[in-house]
Amino acid sequence: MGNLDRRLVLFDVDGTLLATDGSGRRAFERALRAVFGRVGPIEGYDFHGKTDPQIVYDLLAEEGGTADEIRARLPEFWPRYVAALIEELEVSRTRGGLRVLAGVRELLEGLARRPGTVLALLTGNVEAGARWKLKAVALDGIFAFGAYGSDSAVRTELPAIALQRAYARTGIRFAGREVAIVGDTPDDVACARAIGALGVAVATGRHRAGELREAGADVVLDDFRDVEWALRAICRDGIPFSERSFRPER
Repeated sequence: MGNLDRRLVLFDVDGTLLATDGSGRRAFERALRAVFGRVGPIEGYDFHGKTDPQIVYDLLAEEGGTADEIRARLPEFWPRYVAALIEELEVSRTRGGLRVLAGVRELLEGLARRPGTVLALLTGNVEAGARWKLKAVALDGIFAFGAYGSDSAVRTELPAIALQRAYARTGIRFAGREVAIVGDTPDDVACARAIGALGVAVATGRHRAGELREAGADVVLDDFRDVEWALRAICRDGIPFSERSFRPER
């Protein structure tokens, strides 16, 4: 079971910590058009749970793009994307659509105060994209490291990268239920299952609680408004894990 007084908590970004009112999608469209001259079926494409490289490959493959062609132009694509993202985040801010989700700041503050708890990211965003999104809502500086879509296009490969970086930073080899992966999609749950971590799913994105439960999440929360329940779900505090254990009486 490991040492449950210590916790590595890995957070997804979009739909879990914040909402950007479509900034990423708009930035992708602009950068794809500028670099590749086409955007694929972007209007109907589901970005949720995907890594940024996977999004590029999926969209362009639909219009006949080969893996070699796409890979060759990605070094040009990412700076274009990040530059467009910075601008689109500001557009979302002026529209009032850029926001931290309810309870997130309080949850992160509570976790940061807990001895033995390390906060990091596990996200499909490329690192620069994730950092700019967090900066846009003043959540930068909280997460010292992470694993990103810029590390691998395959999301389930990211947890192992996060564990390696945690060891490099802390000297601790976190394993199993010492690790909690917090996200809003079945892909986040799959990441937790890939390394035997605790999968904490929050229904603040596109996926409802029932879908997340069916995906195998250990704990499903409607949101983070009840910060104490969320802290207990993530930090365990000796309470048996079950969805019922962490559902407050309404």
